[in-house]
Amino acid sequence: MVTVIVMLITDAMEDYLHHIQAVDQKAMTSISAYRHDLSLYAQFLSEHQRMHINDISYADLQDFIDEQRAIKKSNSVNRIISTLHNFHHYLTSVYPDLADPSVFLKSKKAGQKLPKYFNAHDIERLLDSFDGSDQQLFEHAMLELLYGCGLRVSELCALTMNQLHIKQGFLRVIGKGDKERMIPIHERAKHVVNDYLELVRPQWQTKRVNQVFINHLGHPITRQYVHALIKHKLRELGLNEALSAHSFRHSFATHLLDGGADLRVVQELLGHSDIKTTQIYTHIQNQRLKEAYANFHPRATATKADEHE
Repeated sequence: MVTVIVMLITDAMEDYLHHIQAVDQKAMTSISAYRHDLSLYAQFLSEHQRMHINDISYADLQDFIDEQRAIKKSNSVNRIISTLHNFHHYLTSVYPDLADPSVFLKSKKAGQKLPKYFNAHDIERLLDSFDGSDQQLFEHAMLELLYGCGLRVSELCALTMNQLHIKQGFLRVIGKGDKERMIPIHERAKHVVNDYLELVRPQWQTKRVNQVFINHLGHPITRQYVHALIKHKLRELGLNEALSAHSFRHSFATHLLDGGADLRVVQELLGHSDIKTTQIYTHIQNQRLKEAYANFHPRATATKADEHE
């Protein structure tokens, strides 16, 4: 006899979100993304009078995904599909008699885009563009660590004083999934960050705040602030405005590999759990090799007419 599961879809979603936070201990950014995807799904189901988890069919999921594909890019839709798979798999693990309508739901393969990164000249130009004022020293210190340590913007904003070991020359970073990693700080970054800590931060610390980077009001910096700062610097210096805060991290990895670093070392410094994620940077190197070959090898630029002369 098959048990009929009577549970509101919204309740099931809240149970799942609680599970990934309390049991799976996923990062808050991941939980926020799951919540966003599930809220879209819940709204769609509600509009189609699907209130209980046993009301959902494969056709409902496919209609929802078709609707999302009409307004979103492939990567975003594939993330939503992954969320749905995980959500329904969780439900069937809790309620074995419940069918999984997402089993045959497939992602579309998105074309792999290579990350945008600074060339060595442009990143040096940007980092050398600050003067000695308090505000500029503060901004300089942030961007030196962002590039010099390959940090995510969220990691930079969350960095606390007890994670920063300037004298020893390393950071202790808490990344995705609360994974901890140690990252060396190069001498130029150490010098700039130390000046900020000694000359600027004590003046601005009007509250008991443990974050390393605080603004002139004593508040911790936000991701929005860092993104806005970088967009401003790109415009100011006439650099490619398609670059972003994450381009600092891409540049860190690309420049390390250009200098001969081992891929496994770069993986560890970036905090990637899977080396396949890090391998995207080898594609950048391969692309540059192909472009150099096409531009400079005499036979690569020869026309068919040239070859028959």
